[in-house]
Amino acid sequence: MSPALSPVKGLVKTWKALGAPSGAGTVLASGPQGPDLARAVQEALAPGSLTLLHPDRPPPRARFDTIPDSLTDLATTRPGGFDLILAGGGLETGDLSHVRDRLVALADLLAPAGVLALAIDTLAAPVGADFDALLFPHLARAGELGEDLPIRAPLPAAGWMLLIRATGLELEAADGLGGQTLPRDYADLHGARLAAYDPVELTTGTLRLILRKPGDAA
Repeated sequence: MSPALSPVKGLVKTWKALGAPSGAGTVLASGPQGPDLARAVQEALAPGSLTLLHPDRPPPRARFDTIPDSLTDLATTRPGGFDLILAGGGLETGDLSHVRDRLVALADLLAPAGVLALAIDTLAAPVGADFDALLFPHLARAGELGEDLPIRAPLPAAGWMLLIRATGLELEAADGLGGQTLPRDYADLHGARLAAYDPVELTTGTLRLILRKPGDAA
């Protein structure tokens, strides 16, 4: 029996199966997986050159560069600079304006006909077992939910797709659009507060997308 893939290798393998191209010329990787994401991309997609958005220098003998800029800062200095971008998470933190700005930056960084591979935690993707800060960010921001958890934009898959379409990027393939329903005990405990939400939108899971920027490749 072959050993199980690590989560980050599994993610990159899914992207490849969905259509992320091998051998792209200039590639950018970004996500909380850090160097593990870069190594998985090197192994599965064999990019011409790979840059990892990361605050630290590359590990010894790494076959990729790192750059400490934020997505929005990098978009001002290297617009259209990447044929393939792989974002392995972290887009969800902050409020809706932060999410929109990151998506716009990703679109700006892509060259015409460039491909963006995304992994997004949808509406109720958990931080541990604590769904509250995700479903009720206004209460979390006011300190009424106890623990100081990262605030994430509470967007269902449909909400993410609306924001993505606004950037002009075109959907080529997707996995995880259906999601999974909330745990029964959580739904029972918070039924009164959840009543305002469309049950179809109260799903959890990771959305994996392949998007393309319109235009002709150079």
